Amino acid sequence: MQHNNHIGIFATKFCRMTKRILVVDDEETLCEALKFNLEAEGYEVDTALSAEDALCMDLASYNLFLLDVMMGNISGTQLAGILKANPATASIPIIFCTAMADESDMVNGLYLGADDYIIKPYSLRNLLARVHSVLRRASSQLYTPDQSKAVSFKGLSIIPS
Repeated sequence: MQHNNHIGIFATKFCRMTKRILVVDDEETLCEALKFNLEAEGYEVDTALSAEDALCMDLASYNLFLLDVMMGNISGTQLAGILKANPATASIPIIFCTAMADESDMVNGLYLGADDYIIKPYSLRNLLARVHSVLRRASSQLYTPDQSKAVSFKGLSIIPS
């Protein structure tokens, strides 16, 4: 009996949709370096040099935000607050990448809703591992069936997707 492996390969490629990441940092060189390295890992990456520029983008289309904290008029923490207050972006994970190394800054960032907090300067391997980890956790939480639409009959329940 010959085993056909094409279905498994197709399912793996089909289910592994490209994740979109938005990098928001006022350092253009850093944005470009992150874009290059994240794209080399298979992610689709856009950059914004300010929170104001980011707010003009289709934010709900991203799977992850990498935010600097110290930026121009709107800080990364303020942008995170805006993102978490908007139902369309509230569930999208945030990683702060910042030079603010004080423990209270880190704790504040996490309480604001960030999923991780990376202190500059950071190693690229560490950042990539954390991005992968946050996206993996976020992907596992995406599907939650609506129990209110379940149909039950004699102990058998069907929950529509």
